[in-house]
Amino acid sequence: MRFRRSRLDRLEGDVLDESRPLAPILRQVITLGGHAHSEPLRAWALRELQGYEGTDVPIPEYRRISAPLVMDGLVGMYQFREQPVSMFDLPDFARDSLGGELRLGQGVGQIESLIAGNPGQTVQLGPAMAADLAVFMSQNSPRQVLRLYWAVHPSALEGILDQVRTRLVQLVGELRAAMPQGQKDPTPDQVAQALQSINIITGDNSSVTVTAPIAVARHRGSARAEVSGGAQQNSARTAIVWAVSVALVAAAAVIVWGAWS
Repeated sequence: MRFRRSRLDRLEGDVLDESRPLAPILRQVITLGGHAHSEPLRAWALRELQGYEGTDVPIPEYRRISAPLVMDGLVGMYQFREQPVSMFDLPDFARDSLGGELRLGQGVGQIESLIAGNPGQTVQLGPAMAADLAVFMSQNSPRQVLRLYWAVHPSALEGILDQVRTRLVQLVGELRAAMPQGQKDPTPDQVAQALQSINIITGDNSSVTVTAPIAVARHRGSARAEVSGGAQQNSARTAIVWAVSVALVAAAAVIVWGAWS
């Protein structure tokens, strides 16, 4: 007679297997939360699967990563790449929204794909309205900014996935500790107790800065400054400031740039 593994047994085996992707494991957690009548557990697993973008759920602290904001461009005939962007390079209206720290709201499947698609390479994530910002930063300057993006090391993305996996291991451990020997599936009370012990639902109260869906660029992104003089230049400048300011206040979208060719 073949022994049937419980849902918790299967979850434990998969979450401890470092080679297993997180997306199917989180789907198991949704099922486990359904059988245990735990809406918070299902909600957390679903958010990690679908991402926090477009929701009012704060992006958890463990999804905050450090990455330099850099730019590619031209100065005369000289081409530069991944030049660090200082606070003084950015227009006043963008300084509070952009910098060397960002929060990733993408689902774990998307994050895993970013790592797999760029093995050992820096991942380039662009802020919202990056092209318009590049145009604005190029005005009245001998430097032409072509691209503006965060240069994210793969280890930073792996760190986010590791945090999610660690919380899943904590969940299994807390459930094991709460369940008497021989019990197959956790009760709603046991699941609620486990969630309180590891604080798996609550993010911090900081503003959400990454809220737009990820987009994969098939080719090199660029922005060219084509500004005429007089009233038209002032009008264009005002329009750019207004559009970018609104976009940065509403969301800081993340775009995956293609390789520079």
